[in-house]
Amino acid sequence: MRGPTSVFILILFAAILQTQQAEANVRKECRRASGVSWASLKRLKKGNFEEIDPKLKCYLKCFMVKNGIMSEDNEIEIENTMRHLPRKLQSGSREILERCKTMRGEDSCDTAFQIAKCYITAHPEVLRRVALV
Repeated sequence: MRGPTSVFILILFAAILQTQQAEANVRKECRRASGVSWASLKRLKKGNFEEIDPKLKCYLKCFMVKNGIMSEDNEIEIENTMRHLPRKLQSGSREILERCKTMRGEDSCDTAFQIAKCYITAHPEVLRRVALV
């Protein structure tokens, strides 16, 4: 017979799997919608901001909006963003996000890119801990 702890663990495990699947679906949907190349995504994962593909910028906007990190009108949702970050990355992130949320680009995709670039430059460990690609 299963005890309450076993049932809780099973429910928690199912919730984690469902969350991971939803995040994978967002990434896949945003790759399709933006048409971003794998090469651009790999450069992003390495923290390389030198060769910027406009499709990468729109991928980032899609990713950020669908995950509740950024609103449709390009405002960073700090509390939602903090929930997406592992605990080890949360220290100092609020301050960085407050600074980066003021970044603006030529359009909404570029704004998402500028904000992401600002945050990643200040906190590069995010590239190893959060699945952006």
